[in-house]
Amino acid sequence: MPRIMISATGTNCGKTSIVCGLLKILKDRGMNVKAYKCGPDYIDGMFHKEVLGVESSNLDSFFCNKDQLCALLDNDKDLNVIEGGMGFYDGVGFDDKGSCYDISKLTNTPVVLVINCKGMSSSIGATLRGFIEYRQDNQILGVIFNRLSPNLFEGCKEVALSLGIVPLGYIPDIKEGLFDSRYLGLVTPENIDEFNEKIELIAMYMSQYIDVDRLLKVAKCAPNKLVYEKPEVEKKYDCVVAIAKDEAFCFNYDDNVDMLKELGCTVKFFSPLEDSHIPEDADGLILSGGYPELYAKKLSENTELIDDIRLKIQNGMPTIAECGGFMYLHKTIEDEAGRIYPMAGIIDGECSKGKRLNKHFGYITMTASRDNVLCKKGEQFTAHEFHYYNSTNDGHDFKAIKPVGGRNWITGNTTPTFYGGFPHIYFKGNEKVVYQFLDKCSNK
Repeated sequence: MPRIMISATGTNCGKTSIVCGLLKILKDRGMNVKAYKCGPDYIDGMFHKEVLGVESSNLDSFFCNKDQLCALLDNDKDLNVIEGGMGFYDGVGFDDKGSCYDISKLTNTPVVLVINCKGMSSSIGATLRGFIEYRQDNQILGVIFNRLSPNLFEGCKEVALSLGIVPLGYIPDIKEGLFDSRYLGLVTPENIDEFNEKIELIAMYMSQYIDVDRLLKVAKCAPNKLVYEKPEVEKKYDCVVAIAKDEAFCFNYDDNVDMLKELGCTVKFFSPLEDSHIPEDADGLILSGGYPELYAKKLSENTELIDDIRLKIQNGMPTIAECGGFMYLHKTIEDEAGRIYPMAGIIDGECSKGKRLNKHFGYITMTASRDNVLCKKGEQFTAHEFHYYNSTNDGHDFKAIKPVGGRNWITGNTTPTFYGGFPHIYFKGNEKVVYQFLDKCSNK
């Protein structure tokens, strides 16, 4: 199982651009590749999927143990390409948990480190040495120097070789190949003008300046056999789950959908922007996260679907509404221009735009204060928050606790058939939550 992780010294180092360029090169060579993203990020996986035309997965050691992570890697691919998140050693606080370093160790994956060299010369060597020596058991085998002045490459190459690291090449500063950012991270591929042209440009530069063949040799340094216990999945549910999916509701983990299918569910997607009803045979409903505030007017005008969803929830259809989906169920949403639009009104509250990232962000453990559609009173599951919008009714049915520092707050609106809140749930790391939800969908 050849595999490689493209990680970096920090954010904004060009990981996504480099990974997408590499995926394009490998696809053009006829290789069968699957891509992954470290951490709970939704958007980078969309970029991978746009380039490859196949689903991407997440690898997150805060949510999943070693066996679960290894089981997500695909034995049938020519190569698994894993894109890191943040900096290589960045996890939960100063804990390794959730870091690319932790994931590379658990999956025994060779790492190529990307360094953003803009504005540096000799400091590039100090940066590389620091990352190599910070943890002696790191899996860093290669390095790519991004945004590097060409006349500095020979010096960078010598430093890498002196540290026993393979210098795979460099990429000059190509501003026209950069992806724009939005407040929740990178913009989605469909919102980038000439996306395919940008990918072609990045791949062209990489083919010229990066030794891709040598990178593939580094990937083959990964041990062929991973030792782990593959989780047993019993197909025991015969139900239909309707999932919101369109430009406004685009934050769906492919792994979540895969797990529902593995458990025997039929998954049917629908568009809150375009459809007048959810699928008629749906037994359960998932309203995904996304950017409903960008499409608030159109969502509000689709009153036929809003009425259908409201009626289904009020009549007890098991429902998960997280972040953007939770916002959609409020009485009103404020769009980016400050205009107020009526929504479904299931949640007795209003959603408004915050001036900065909400203080309730990052990994959390949720403890239920009452029985609900996801778990029993006192039971726990892991989740994460990341949002700029605020609600006047966050809910009061869970205690959310940060893994570092103990900061906590109350959140989540629930009933025996409903969950609505800002926290996102990764199913592969929270199987009991999925079983509880599907039990409700199957009337068990």
